[in-house]
Amino acid sequence: MKRILTALTLTAALAGLGLGCRKPKTVDTSVSAAQLLATADKQMKQGKFTDARTTLRHLEQYLPGSAEFPKAKLMLGDSFFFQGSPSYPEAEVEYSSFLNYFPRHELRDYAMYHRALCHFSSIESAERDQAETRKALAGFQELLTESPGSPYAGETRAKILQCWRRIAEHELVVSIFYVNTYYYPGAERRLKSLLETYPDYVDRERAYYYLGEAMRQRLVMPDELVVFGKEYAAKLQKEDLKDLTKEQTQEYGKELLVFIKSRNDGYRAEAKSYYQKLVESYPGSEWARKAADRLITMGTSGVKEDLDS
Repeated sequence: MKRILTALTLTAALAGLGLGCRKPKTVDTSVSAAQLLATADKQMKQGKFTDARTTLRHLEQYLPGSAEFPKAKLMLGDSFFFQGSPSYPEAEVEYSSFLNYFPRHELRDYAMYHRALCHFSSIESAERDQAETRKALAGFQELLTESPGSPYAGETRAKILQCWRRIAEHELVVSIFYVNTYYYPGAERRLKSLLETYPDYVDRERAYYYLGEAMRQRLVMPDELVVFGKEYAAKLQKEDLKDLTKEQTQEYGKELLVFIKSRNDGYRAEAKSYYQKLVESYPGSEWARKAADRLITMGTSGVKEDLDS
């Protein structure tokens, strides 16, 4: 009797919550996939992108085996990409979904190009992180690799150049920030990598100038001194510097000063080489003038006379 009462109580509770016997939602199967696609296309042309997505989702859910299904998947991406306030992340998801479903479809190039454009359209200024730029670059490069004869190849190559320039500009901005905040070793590494990796896209005048600035002001770092100390102790077959005799400690001090001076002199000489390269390669630029001033203050003879002549 308790079990019967419990069952009756549960049935009554479900009925009260509206979870009892409910008629299943009916689906209108009289409308064909072609009609749905035409309706969605019309809605998008009228700017009714939300309504178009509803129509396309209906086709996607109930008619996935139709010939119109691939086009519907692609239009879902377009509905997010071309709406008044584009939602590039959602568009990118839909284009990626299309490519996963139809990896060899004739409209694959279109989907790949617009997927990369989703990232390209989200690129931040040079001062910000360039994750989206790198994703766009990878997408455009993938398109060119797979379809070098694509109708989007020309625009893709132009976009790739813009991506390279933005990444190079970002690297330069970060390097200049390092110089201005006295992080000279970091600036050195970044600027040298920049000049080697992006030779055709970077503002080389500024890069050379700030690399000169970094090397002009750089000093021997503590980790370099630690390495020197370990190597010196090993040369004397000692465990560490604590085991040195008084005479050995004095000699170590002298050699350490020589090491520090040598390193710092090397940094200054390298700085001069970058300033000199800037003066010789870009004689009419503002940065060449600044570099010439640095060379004069650093004691390089002949620079002012050459400029004045």
